Amino acid sequence: MPAADISVDVPADVPADVPDSVATPQVTDAVSETVGAASTSASTSGASAPVDTAANIIAPNQFAPPSNIPKFIDPDAPQPLPVAPVTDLDTIALVAGQENYGLAIVLLGEAIWSFSKAPSLDHGLKTLVPATLAAAVLVVASGPMITGDAGSISTGLFIATGVSVAMGACYAARMSAPFSPSPKEIPALGLLVALAGFFSFSQNLVVDGFVTLPSLPAIDLPSLPTIQLPF
Repeated sequence: MPAADISVDVPADVPADVPDSVATPQVTDAVSETVGAASTSASTSGASAPVDTAANIIAPNQFAPPSNIPKFIDPDAPQPLPVAPVTDLDTIALVAGQENYGLAIVLLGEAIWSFSKAPSLDHGLKTLVPATLAAAVLVVASGPMITGDAGSISTGLFIATGVSVAMGACYAARMSAPFSPSPKEIPALGLLVALAGFFSFSQNLVVDGFVTLPSLPAIDLPSLPTIQLPF
C-alpha cells in the first residue's frame, strides 16, 4: 500500500511578531486534521489489514518428554555384580571430628550454666568436674585421633563413645537426685545430647566397618506341607 502523502499547510496569516507559543497550536491542529484525513482514506479504500507471519517463540510440544528414551540398563541383559561401598575416611574424620568437639562444647556450657545458678563446692563437684574432665578427654585425646591419621579413627571413636556413656550416666544421676540446686531441665538436655553422641559415634564404628557385630545363626524353619488340589 503506498504511503499517504501528508503535507502540512502552515497558515500564512501568522504575523512575524507572534511568539512561537501562539503559533504552535495552529500548526498542531493542521497536522492532526491532515493525519486524520489520511487515515480515513486508507480505511475506506478497502485495503486488507497486515497479517502477523512471525514464528511462535515456543514451538508446540517443545517441553514434551522424548518418546525414544535410551535404556541405560537393559533388564534382560546380565546384571553386574554388586560392589561394596567405598569407605571415605576423610569424610568420616571431618564429620566425626565436628561431633566430637561439639559435644565437648555442649558439656562445658551445661556445667557452667548449672554452676552459675547455684555456685557451691558440692554443686561444682557434681557439674564442673565431670564436664571439664570429659571435655579435656574429647579435645586432647579423641579429637586429634579422629581428625588425624586414618589408623587412629577407630580408637578416637571408641574414646568418644565411652565419654558419651559416662556423661549420660552422670546426667541421669543428677536428674534422679531428690534435690538439685539448679533446675533439672538443662541436665535433661545434656542427657539427650550425650545419647545422641553415643548413637552417632557407635554408628560410625559399625557402619564404617571398624566393629563387626556377630551375626545370628541361621535357623531352618519347618516348611508347610503341599496340598494337591483336584483341579
